[in-house]
Amino acid sequence: MCEHSLYVQAGEILARHGWSAAHLGFIGAGEQSACYGTKDVAVLLSRSDAGESVAHLTGHVIPGSDAATSCNDYAVLQWLTARAADAGVRTPRILAIGDDPRPYALIQRAHGTLASAHPLATESAANWFGQLGAEIRKTNLVETTGFGMFVPDGSGGYRGRFATWTDYLNRWLGVHLCVGQFRPEDEKVLNLLLAQRIVTEADLAAVASKVREAQEWPVRSVLTHYDNRLDNLVVDADEITVLDWGLSLAGTGIHQELIKLFESGPMSMKNPRVAAFFHGYGLSDAECVEAIGRGKLMLVLDGLAMSYGWADQPDRLEGIRAWLRTVQRISSAW
Repeated sequence: MCEHSLYVQAGEILARHGWSAAHLGFIGAGEQSACYGTKDVAVLLSRSDAGESVAHLTGHVIPGSDAATSCNDYAVLQWLTARAADAGVRTPRILAIGDDPRPYALIQRAHGTLASAHPLATESAANWFGQLGAEIRKTNLVETTGFGMFVPDGSGGYRGRFATWTDYLNRWLGVHLCVGQFRPEDEKVLNLLLAQRIVTEADLAAVASKVREAQEWPVRSVLTHYDNRLDNLVVDADEITVLDWGLSLAGTGIHQELIKLFESGPMSMKNPRVAAFFHGYGLSDAECVEAIGRGKLMLVLDGLAMSYGWADQPDRLEGIRAWLRTVQRISSAW
């Protein structure tokens, strides 16, 4: 589909929903989607036709998901961003969704500069992560049901795919460590990971032990943004807006919110971004220590799940090996 055709379709969608297409312009595009906007609203268009499955805006392995990559579709995004915005989170609302002539979402326009491309990113990142911590605190006050990626709840809303945290972790153990119920293809991937000679069976046994301990955590099901990176923040007059809920889930909150943050540097308060995030979130010193410990386990779970999803892609082998080194480094301290 050529960019001009997408531009025309964006204008038609705006008119359909009563918005002017004056000053409609190209905002950005990825492999799976393109975005066009006016001063007030933006139209996000899937590159797949309506008759095809909706293309994922992002791809990421989510523990407990059926497919190697999962993300929330536009209907889920409309539902959860409304709940986040209602809770006071600075994030654009999805005003309308549809499938004609292709899957699309009409979204409030977020003005500003993408934080990762901002000229002051180096010196201002800690400040922005402090603001992000405050926004994620509000996000984690939104109660959800179940754990995992969102599925329809039968009453017009959504719930986490697994009824309990224990169910969620049991599924993770089976798929990624072949503990309990697992399939031949799961065992094949596990053997591939061990064949890299980076993690040992003892390392993975330590991970399994920590996961069993995690089943006893006193957790609540809350809206969890998860993808906390500068790429998902827009900055305007030094105030952030949170974007991209495509990987959000019904989760445990702070423990899973640290996963992407821990990829940015040291997994401790010595990392200015981590320290600022915790300060914005409002944790006590003792709560920070606990969150860091549990966040490391969530990072390990995420890394092994990522590796699982990449196992059939030879060009991802170095990425798998990098994740395995992280898993080994953390698990060896357990």
